[in-house]
Amino acid sequence: MNDLKGLLLSYAYLFAVVLCGELLRVLTGGKSDRTRKFIHIGVGIWGLIAYWLLENWWAVLIPPASFVIINLLSFKWALFKSMEIDDKYNLGTVYYPLSLVILVAVFWRAGHPIPAIIGVMVMALGDGFASIVGQAWGKHAYNVWFRRKTWEGSLAMFVFSVAAVMGVLLLTTDLTLTVILLRALIIAAIATPMEGLSPMGLDNLTVPLCSGFAYYLLFV
Repeated sequence: MNDLKGLLLSYAYLFAVVLCGELLRVLTGGKSDRTRKFIHIGVGIWGLIAYWLLENWWAVLIPPASFVIINLLSFKWALFKSMEIDDKYNLGTVYYPLSLVILVAVFWRAGHPIPAIIGVMVMALGDGFASIVGQAWGKHAYNVWFRRKTWEGSLAMFVFSVAAVMGVLLLTTDLTLTVILLRALIIAAIATPMEGLSPMGLDNLTVPLCSGFAYYLLFV
């Protein structure tokens, strides 16, 4: 019953984020670049919310698994324009929930939810704000796989990844602040180049998976 309530609250939250994104898209004249990142960040935060809402790993698996299908349908038919981009080869919106499915199946199922939460939170905050900062204030560019990136965006990726890991550990563990900061710096140093080097939306897979697996291998 607790998991049922948690799932209902989870879907209410997730669809509220998507609907708010749709509303923002309409209010901003149909532009989806920032609304995508609003959804990207808001949906990712659910990974931490699930830690308190849901008791069993299979219950945590249900929302991201369903959103793999929902996002694939949206990618094909543009059901939610606020989270799509005009690139028929970029499956980033599908990779995102898929990465969480993998993290939950590997770590949460084994009784280690923290690496899974860290993976998705680094993706949500780090990558989300990297794009926002890079687009708004990025002036020093570099190219990777024919994609324009900025050093300002990469710096934001590092800073917000540190903040994401620190936030998760402060809320879910009793580690000292020094240990938390050290772990956050290490994971951010791993996640940042992955975000910069991954093409075609693959950062939505590489960043959370590398962050989660790195945390598990180094600290669990």
